[in-house]
Amino acid sequence: MTQTATPPKPAQDTRSATRDAPSTLGGLVRVMLTRSSPLILLTVTLAFGALRVSLGAWSWVDGAVLLAIAAWWPFKEWLIHTYLLHFKPRKLGRFTIDFAQARKHRRHHLAPWDFADVMIPLHTYAYAVPILCGIGYLSWGIPAVFTALTLYPAFGLHYEWCHFMAHSNYVPRSALYKTIWRNHRLHHFKNETQWMGVSTRLGDVVLGTCPDAKAVERSPTCRTLGIAPPA
Repeated sequence: MTQTATPPKPAQDTRSATRDAPSTLGGLVRVMLTRSSPLILLTVTLAFGALRVSLGAWSWVDGAVLLAIAAWWPFKEWLIHTYLLHFKPRKLGRFTIDFAQARKHRRHHLAPWDFADVMIPLHTYAYAVPILCGIGYLSWGIPAVFTALTLYPAFGLHYEWCHFMAHSNYVPRSALYKTIWRNHRLHHFKNETQWMGVSTRLGDVVLGTCPDAKAVERSPTCRTLGIAPPA
């Protein structure tokens, strides 16, 4: 379902004038290439892609790995965004459970034009690579490991691209990316409980969080996520 409402433009936020909010495609690429996470993803994709090509022995398994990652990614994105990044602090006796990723995400909603909290946290790569290797090897063997280590970072790089784009002053021209761009801004400025996908709409469409924007009331807690910011 195509959204017809246009979310607020960056100029409506005081952070939009920062040097980290490029307004051109070239400027967005240059900013991305100064950030660690996109550089890691690009390097890993190219390195393991070259290793996979040199290995040869192509089979249906490579296609199955691609389909599995493509099918899982939209729901992984939705689940992490909904249940981890939007996790609210909870009391457990004298202790408060409040994940670092959720705290970082609340900062991101408070200052959506600050690229410092846009990137994938670097610590995720420490366990993502071993998990991918283990799943690939146990399921299909060595070639599948290299295929997975090529494709999964490529999907991650696409995620970073879409997220950076949505938080810049650049407006995409294609209908597909303009929809992704618009939906993420609706999440930030219309209602934080909807449009949980970042690089794809599939999770939102399947799981019911991609409504007609005109039918959704503006939430007063889009920026705070219902949690008072630290003093």
